[in-house]
Amino acid sequence: HADAPATPAEIQKARHDHYHALGEASKKVRDLIRSSKPDFAVLEQAAEHIVDASIDQGRWFPAGSGPEAGKTRALPAVWTKPGEFAAAQKMFSDRAPTLLAAVRAKDVDAVRRAFREVGASCKNCHDTFRAPED
Repeated sequence: HADAPATPAEIQKARHDHYHALGEASKKVRDLIRSSKPDFAVLEQAAEHIVDASIDQGRWFPAGSGPEAGKTRALPAVWTKPGEFAAAQKMFSDRAPTLLAAVRAKDVDAVRRAFREVGASCKNCHDTFRAPED
């Protein structure tokens, strides 16, 4: 793709933007499942974004886009422990479809459970592969 990021700095920026959008989708789900009458159409859009991100994230960490390329919260372990990182990403990509299925079933309790599981997979990865905010 001609519009694909080419430099390590562009890759880092694109990765940041992807995770920012993922965070926004997650916040949307969180807020909607707290309401007494969640908007399932909006929930479905957010859950679809989460599923897509869970699949796409494997491409967001190419070699050379770590701390050596500039400021990033991605820790070197992303690249030095690729098997562990892939397992953490797989946990997320395995759990995200359950969230979408629960949304499509319009089962708020199942959405809440699935969202907790997705959140736990995010935390699992963040605890090992992401530096805290400055």
